Amino acid sequence: MPAFAYLLLPILFWSGNYVLGRVTVSGGIDPFTISFFRWSIACLLILPFAWPKIRQDWPLVKQHWPMLVLFAFLGICNYNLFLYIGLTSTTVTNAVLLNSIMPVMILITARLLLGTRTSTLQNSGILLSTVGAVVIISRGSFETFLHLTFTPGDLWIVTAAVSWAIYSVLLTKRPGLHLLSFFATTAVIGTTLQLPLFLLFASSDLSALSVANWGAIVYMGIFASIGAFLCWNLGVQKLGAATAGHFVHLMPVFSIFLSVLFLGEQIEGFHGIGILLIFSGIGIATVLHQRVQRQRTATGG
Repeated sequence: MPAFAYLLLPILFWSGNYVLGRVTVSGGIDPFTISFFRWSIACLLILPFAWPKIRQDWPLVKQHWPMLVLFAFLGICNYNLFLYIGLTSTTVTNAVLLNSIMPVMILITARLLLGTRTSTLQNSGILLSTVGAVVIISRGSFETFLHLTFTPGDLWIVTAAVSWAIYSVLLTKRPGLHLLSFFATTAVIGTTLQLPLFLLFASSDLSALSVANWGAIVYMGIFASIGAFLCWNLGVQKLGAATAGHFVHLMPVFSIFLSVLFLGEQIEGFHGIGILLIFSGIGIATVLHQRVQRQRTATGG
């Protein structure tokens, strides 16, 4: 499978999680219940497959446990929980807009933590794809963009994005565990960190959850957790955090198509403009940037 596909799949899975997360919290299920059971299901499903690798990597797990706890705290506990908390008091439009600045956060974080520098092409691609995301979110109306209002939920979304940016950048420095060992270990630690929060703050009556509610949580556990995180880790490992960050701009695009498929919404002209800008930006920041880098290497420039 091409390297970029490992970054496309998690964006697709997370787009579904975004829609289901908003619907679920709007239905009265608290974020602590959603996040804890989502990751509990993910742990139960992945552990039988990952256990042989964990046993093999156990010396590394013991050696690097502080770093694994940090990964679990940032990527498993914080990001998901903060996202669901944010969705209880902000609009999907605001949340997607705030989420679209994550590539910029990843580049800034990579610069601060790793000293990574970005090229003019990468910066141009980020700017272009950001404009595309804004066009979609504002429905092509500058007036709509100017009249966006912000709530406490928006701050939770921003905090979640910052947490994910740090997680993505640090992935390039993750311990040398097998990918399954790394994911399963951090998933278990992250779920354990969420347990006291669930016991203290969860308010949902589990017996009142419908089949549809549990179906949404199972989707989150399988696709938005296991599938998305494994693919994202592979994608970052293959292409780097800075390149991976550009693909976050595809979240509004996938959300549009999911809305068309499942909610009967229509694609309008501003959608096409925004999608064109997003793909152009990604192409400039990834394909064109890598081609220029190869040419410079070949010519010794």
